[in-house]
Amino acid sequence: MLADVALNKFLKMKSNRKAIFTIAIRLAASGLVVLGLTLCVQAQDTNFNFQAIQAAAENGDAKAQYFLAKHYAKGDGVPQDYVKAAEYMRQSAERGYAFAQNDLGVYYAKGWGVQQDYREAAKWYQKAAENGDALAQYSMGLIYFEGRGVPTNAQESLKWYKKAAEHNQPDALLALGYIYLNGHEGIPIDYKKARRWFQKAVAQGCVGALNPLGFIHEHGGVGVDQDFKQAVKYYREAAEKNDAEGQMNLGRMYQDGSGVKSDLVEAYKWFYLASQNEEGIANHYLMDLAGANPLNEPLLTSEQIAEAIRRTDQFQKSIKREKSKE
Repeated sequence: MLADVALNKFLKMKSNRKAIFTIAIRLAASGLVVLGLTLCVQAQDTNFNFQAIQAAAENGDAKAQYFLAKHYAKGDGVPQDYVKAAEYMRQSAERGYAFAQNDLGVYYAKGWGVQQDYREAAKWYQKAAENGDALAQYSMGLIYFEGRGVPTNAQESLKWYKKAAEHNQPDALLALGYIYLNGHEGIPIDYKKARRWFQKAVAQGCVGALNPLGFIHEHGGVGVDQDFKQAVKYYREAAEKNDAEGQMNLGRMYQDGSGVKSDLVEAYKWFYLASQNEEGIANHYLMDLAGANPLNEPLLTSEQIAEAIRRTDQFQKSIKREKSKE
């Protein structure tokens, strides 16, 4: 009823901004936060947006309390104040708002506005996780994996990672891939399962899953046959996304002629790009190709190195063009 009355008044007084703000703040204070903010946005004044949110927060609205906490943490429109941020985050978390419960866990883990306390962090992560928050479920998997605030427990870690994975949480998908790639405390290595989780992570845009997929196919193992061409495919995809490890791995494949025709100029290009992206190991490959290592003869002429640098420049320009389109 209050919402209908407010909207009718709003339609009659679009030119009266002060009256709009008054209605917006009253709506927020009465618990109709979204409608109050909508009116404020129509009036295009962030100061009154903040007043409306603050009124709602003081009236006990968990979402408004969370909103204020985020603004104080970032210093967005208010002086940055982690203590105030933590206070509002706690108020929201205690009202059962899952996002706030997860973030309060982060505050305790990082010591933001509160004394660092991993046990308290674990408590709030668990509340958020049990409320269905995928990021908190991932965090639960991580703390059981690392033993922060809780005893190390591989099975509990696996359980929470899988719960987060049901929501396609990319970090959880990646973590599950690595658990099966490397094995962990009674969980055996299984390349087939690892590949499945890494592929799911890639489907969610996780570039970090491309290199382990390449590794699985390059080496082969439990449940997966060796396939150099598939390895090159994944390494190339990572490399073309400007991933340093992918660039180095693709350089190796070109140098060795594994899954692709041997091309030392192309290998130099990818090693050089990896080096530019601070992949230190790539420098050793560059030295070997250029003959900078006194134990080896140079494998490339100065003209070939110049061609590799030219290809590098072309690639970097294409990356800049792609970024400018975003």
